Amino acid sequence: MKKILLGMLICGSALTTFAQDSTSKTVTTTTTTTGHKYVFYPEQNVYYDQASDTYWYQEKGAENWTKAQSLPPTIVVDKAGQQEIIVDGTNPWANNAADIKKYKVKKDGSVKIKMKDKSPQ
Repeated sequence: MKKILLGMLICGSALTTFAQDSTSKTVTTTTTTTGHKYVFYPEQNVYYDQASDTYWYQEKGAENWTKAQSLPPTIVVDKAGQQEIIVDGTNPWANNAADIKKYKVKKDGSVKIKMKDKSPQ
């Protein structure tokens, strides 16, 4: 009888250990951060925020960006060249130099998108 009880005690300990091991596995989750969607008009260098129906633009020669509900008459966007971009933060123009480089406007007005070179060097 003692052997049976001892055997049950050992089996019970082994089962408890097994149960703990199977439930203590680490679970890894991936969190995806989504930014804010804008439309970038590379030919005019203008950003449009669809959510708030506002534009970000720079007047010729100006250093600062202007946020407005409508564009001045001197700026007319070409919707054919528009590019949807995702921006972290509330200043779409923060990476303007990179956007201009990525969405290069050709002489004929079309937009050539430069993708990052992923080949090893």
